[in-house]
Amino acid sequence: MHGPGEFTLTAAVLFTLGAYGVAAGAVTRDQTVVTIGVFAFALFLIGVVWPIVTLARAGIEVVAPADATAGDEITLRVAVHGHASRLEVRALDPAGRWWRTVAPATGTLPHRVNRRGEITHVRVQLRTSAPLGVFVRVRQARVRLPVPLLVAPAPRPAGAAVGPVREDALVADTRPTTGVGSDAVRTVRPYVAGDAARLVHWPTSARRGALVVREHDPPAAHGLAIVVDLSGPEEWADEAAAVAAGVGRAALAAGATVLVCTFDRHDGPVCAPVGDTRMLGRRLARAGAGRPAEAPAGWPVQHVRAVDAGDWRSREW
Repeated sequence: MHGPGEFTLTAAVLFTLGAYGVAAGAVTRDQTVVTIGVFAFALFLIGVVWPIVTLARAGIEVVAPADATAGDEITLRVAVHGHASRLEVRALDPAGRWWRTVAPATGTLPHRVNRRGEITHVRVQLRTSAPLGVFVRVRQARVRLPVPLLVAPAPRPAGAAVGPVREDALVADTRPTTGVGSDAVRTVRPYVAGDAARLVHWPTSARRGALVVREHDPPAAHGLAIVVDLSGPEEWADEAAAVAAGVGRAALAAGATVLVCTFDRHDGPVCAPVGDTRMLGRRLARAGAGRPAEAPAGWPVQHVRAVDAGDWRSREW
């Protein structure tokens, strides 16, 4: 999209000089004055047409990182195609500062991402007044990213209601890899090479006259299923996603397995484990308004709803 552009002080000077030269030359019949006026008009026209043609032929490519968090300043890699002796570039949404370059050129552009979501396009502006500085032409482009940028919500501090998961609820893709251990001794067995000395059960070893070691109950499986419903106004949805990010991070920090149940913008209702904060952020970046997937039976569940956003500012998590 091309903007109308604006004339500079140089344009006013050339136009005035051209008009005066032509008018004065016509009255005085002085060919030198007429020539100066025509020359000024020619520079004026060249100064207007040149930036228009330059930006019409310019192209731009933008590459963004794969992940970010709302509020971060990221670095965009930019390639400008075409030919221009002086060109300025800036990113929009929000509008950043102008950066001067030439074309063709490659470089980086700082950009702040303010909103959660999956960004597939970036809006940028190009402007130039080269070569004469008569007319500033502005072009706005919506550039498709080769790889979408997933912007996770900035986590809001929140507590996680982690609890034990029923053994029959542990399927292959949701089986916790960590958990809270048990001190209860299940049985004893004969010592074999490689067993830790701290596992030796000395009273039983003395009674039997041979070393035996303790076998403890396996660690209790702990986890949390976070059901995130973002149905509601957009600002409430972003607040809910921020709370869900805080809950998920707290659960992961506690060593629990975390399931996130959302309505994915591409795949619909999804309930799947997240192994780290990066996966958690990606799931919440792609979450949209819609009925989320239900948590599986046997899992502790914590609901986060956008419709409750009005209560969160005064709620203790």
